[in-house]
Amino acid sequence: MSPERNERRTHFEPARLLLGLCLLAIAAGFAARTAGVVDIQLRYLAGAVPAALVLTAVVSVVTYAVRRGRDRAGSCADGGPRG
Repeated sequence: MSPERNERRTHFEPARLLLGLCLLAIAAGFAARTAGVVDIQLRYLAGAVPAALVLTAVVSVVTYAVRRGRDRAGSCADGGPRG
């Protein structure tokens, strides 16, 4: 792989995956409720949306911190400047 192509690669974002899965589950809950398959109260489904957003924010912050720490550790091992 050429260096130019490697620089353009995007990072895997676990928070985006988690948000997508959570919203799909919530949408399935709404669909099941509408179809009458399950009896889920609307307030639980509506409350799940902000909970999914908060959980996604936490995962995003943790991912950022881990990547930043890993990048700093790599620059120090190379003899580069710290910070």
